[in-house]
Formats: sequence, C-alpha cells, structure tokens
Amino acid sequence: MFFSIVIPTYNREKIISRAINSLLSQTFSDFEIVIVDDGSKDDTERVVDLYKNPAIKYFKTENYGVAHARNFGIKQAKGNYVGFLDSDDLLKSDHLQIAYDFIQLKNSPEVVHLNFLWGMEDRSNSQKNHLPKALPEDIFKNCSLHVNCVFINAEIARQNLFNESKELMFAEDSDFFIKLAVRFNIHLLDKTSASVVDHEDRNMRKFRIQEMGAKLRRDVFKKFSNSNNVIDQYIKETLS
Repeated sequence: MFFSIVIPTYNREKIISRAINSLLSQTFSDFEIVIVDDGSKDDTERVVDLYKNPAIKYFKTENYGVAHARNFGIKQAKGNYVGFLDSDDLLKSDHLQIAYDFIQLKNSPEVVHLNFLWGMEDRSNSQKNHLPKALPEDIFKNCSLHVNCVFINAEIARQNLFNESKELMFAEDSDFFIKLAVRFNIHLLDKTSASVVDHEDRNMRKFRIQEMGAKLRRDVFKKFSNSNNVIDQYIKETLS
C-alpha cells in the first residue's frame, strides 16, 4: 500500500462524509483511510460505519486532542507514506495522484508538500496559499504549510510525531513542521489539490492563534525546541 491518509475527527457527524467522499473519489487507488475519532459524543461512528468500505479503518480513543489522534493514526498506518486530512476539509480528485507522481519524480524523498486553497466549501471567495520561500526560517514568521498537503515517509513520521502537550494546543502543526524542516528537505510543489474549508469553528481557532501571537512563538517554541541546535539558535537570534 502506498498511502495512509489519517483523518482525526471530533464531533463531525454532519460533515465528515464530505472529507471521506473526497478521498474515495481519488483517481489514485492505492491507499487506506485511517479515521481516528477523538472521543466524539455524536454519531460520527455511525456515519463512518455506513460506508462498509474495507479501505476505511476506524478507531475511537478518549478525548486527548488532535495531536494524539494524528499520532495514533500514524502508528496504525500501513502505507509507505503518511498523509493527513482534517475532517472538515476536502481534496481534489487528483490529490493523491499528484503526490505520487511528485514522490516518484523526487526519488522517494522523506517529505513532500503540495499546496491548498482557503475558502468556502463551494470554493467561492477562495484564496491560494503562498508556500514558504525559505525553510525553516519562514515557518517561524508565519507557517504557511498545512497538514492536508504533506506526505511523509511512514518510518520518518513514526520517528517525528506531533507534540501532544496541552501547552502547544493551537500550535501543534507549526511545531510539527518546524521539527520536520530542520531535519529534512521538504520538497514543495505549488499545485493546489486541497481545500481548507472556512467555517465558524475554524475562525475561532484562527482567532486564538492570532491572539497568542508573538508570545506563543517566543515562549512555546522555545520550550519545545527539543534541544535542537538549529531551532535553538534561530530562536535565540530572532525570537528572543
């Protein structure tokens, strides 16, 4: 199996089918879907079970947060590469094919990253994301990478899990990409094959990230630099 796509979810019974359907409509077929339900209180499990599809693996855990759910999914993954899809987002039908072709072109690198649109579900008022020009430096300023667009060699993913600390809530993605960018060459391809869907819950999350702003970058990233010399030096020179 080539891809394992991990979908973390929590109380998304009304919309998770959109994410699942966008994966099942892929033109590339060699993949599994690993859904990790982070302790939902609604009927998410019932909605997933309706598919009766052997490509879909469903797991339910206690409510530990999205970082734990992604890590749990990574550990269950059987594919050569691990990707992610947030349960409120969508993929174009050629998302996996583009990723596969790019991985072959780059001779199976550790990490590749495509691009995405941000906007409403119907793609009205959508904006294209601007990929970073310099890594890892640009991530500290404004992380324009997204988990929906990254594909990681499965063994590398298992060795570089998301930080599950509650202190990193709302910043676990940035921390994850920093750890990857200082260790590996992230191969970027500027093709928009995913849609990050704007909605009220996501707006609240975005607001809280902005609210924490510079203090979060300075204090939290410094605390969780994992004694990595590249991160420590950059924080010392730029964020102190």
